[in-house]
Amino acid sequence: MVSSRCTFLPNYYDDVEARFGLDLELSERLKTENILYDRDEHGEFFQLYSGTYGEGFFFEIVERRGYRGYGAANAIFRIAALKKQIRPEGMPVIAQKRPK
Repeated sequence: MVSSRCTFLPNYYDDVEARFGLDLELSERLKTENILYDRDEHGEFFQLYSGTYGEGFFFEIVERRGYRGYGAANAIFRIAALKKQIRPEGMPVIAQKRPK
């Protein structure tokens, strides 16, 4: 089962808006599209994560606009969001019936 995109709690975006002084339009767009944001003295960084495939495989899409880092400040949020999508250890897999 694949979730189409990783989702993040709304308070992440409230924090980003306050830390970086983002305008409301950009903040709302990031929140709507589940995009993580970071900024350094060189530029901006945008991160988008797919949902998990299988037991934890996912895709990361990034856009750097002069930014020189790797989005380390967002790692804890990504890990928490992806961990919610992975089946807990020991939980049985239940086969889904296909409609006829």
